[in-house]
Amino acid sequence: MLPGTQCEGPSLAVTETACAPHSYPCNLRLADLEVGLRLMTADDEEKLLAFARRLPEHDLLFLPVDITRRETVRAWIANVEADRTSTVLAEVDGELAGYGSLHRSELLWIRHLGEIRILVSSRYRGQGVGGELARQVVELARATDLHKLMVNMMSTQRDAQALFHRLGFIPEALLNDWVIDRAGRMHDLIVMSREVADVELDDEPEG
Repeated sequence: MLPGTQCEGPSLAVTETACAPHSYPCNLRLADLEVGLRLMTADDEEKLLAFARRLPEHDLLFLPVDITRRETVRAWIANVEADRTSTVLAEVDGELAGYGSLHRSELLWIRHLGEIRILVSSRYRGQGVGGELARQVVELARATDLHKLMVNMMSTQRDAQALFHRLGFIPEALLNDWVIDRAGRMHDLIVMSREVADVELDDEPEG
């Protein structure tokens, strides 16, 4: 399993240099940032743990698994190596700024669905990193046999909802008291989705 979705708000950030999906590693400029994109590997275990352990408690509340734990990160890496998950890392000056993941289920009845999960460090939100990671992951999905993309988030994650709405995702369901955070509080879960074949990314997503 992968961690959940937490990305920046709706402020506009322009991609000045295109970074074509699948052309990894690559570099691009977002607002005032020089961002490097590459695929995650097993060698990233320590970098991922350091990233997770720098996250504020508020961000950790929204994650379905605890990525501050080494065994969780190792399970994530195992999924990448088994081709059940594809993860794009965004780095600024060698520091991990965020990631975007495409998760494929082994369950036969939902094998046509892909789940997108994004997390961006609070330091780099509002500068287009989350939007670019979402674009990259959607493009990864278009190269697979997946039919539909979905994203799960708590109802309070309004910035994330706005980001995926701009990518063409629509609400599918609102599940009352479906998740419980690290502090034991209940939250409603929103499920958003869209067809893979209908995804058009000629325009850069804002945010």
